[in-house]
Amino acid sequence: MSPIKVFLVDDHKLIRDGIKAHFDEDERFDVVGEAPNGAEALAKLIQISTDVILMDINMDVMDGIECTTRISELYPSAKVLALTMLAENQHIKEMLKAGAVGYLLKNSTEQEIKQGIISVNNGLPYYSPEVMQTVMNSLALPIGNKKRKSKFEPTIPLTDREKEVLVLVIKEFTNQEIADKLYISKRTVDAHKRNLLEKTGAKNVAGLVIFALNNGIIDGSDL
Repeated sequence: MSPIKVFLVDDHKLIRDGIKAHFDEDERFDVVGEAPNGAEALAKLIQISTDVILMDINMDVMDGIECTTRISELYPSAKVLALTMLAENQHIKEMLKAGAVGYLLKNSTEQEIKQGIISVNNGLPYYSPEVMQTVMNSLALPIGNKKRKSKFEPTIPLTDREKEVLVLVIKEFTNQEIADKLYISKRTVDAHKRNLLEKTGAKNVAGLVIFALNNGIIDGSDL
């Protein structure tokens, strides 16, 4: 199996060097490039093919949110994994809205960073525990309120089968595993996933997670 090609974007060389050191003897990963800001990253990505981009947020010239938005438009096959010190809900929401598939904090262990890269490379969301807790806290219902308006409001209600597929997608089942579990074809699973993205307005699996949490389809224990 070919190694996962990783590109690093962080304004601190010491951090970039530290991350690269994690991958020196791990054949599952290949660091193909690095940049100190979003603008330089975009310039280098014209000539470099990559699978996963580890993206800081606070950087001069072009920050990680703007860079992630541009990458989502220009290189839709590349997966962005935020790696930052910022754990505030607003930053998390902005990165996910920009197209990031996962969100890690810089206090993450080497194993967490590697698992995050593997997960997002497979199109699956990955979050630091602290990030997931921040998301959960932001979704808590105010006292006395029965319902909170979702970030994503489907124009057409989800069917029961679509909800079943949604839960399995969030639990990281593959398309074939979902097909086997629900006794449907893999092509039907693909159709349901397209419908879910269209109905919820989500851009990726990370958006589907937020939708499912906001609408009570899953809770924190499902993640």
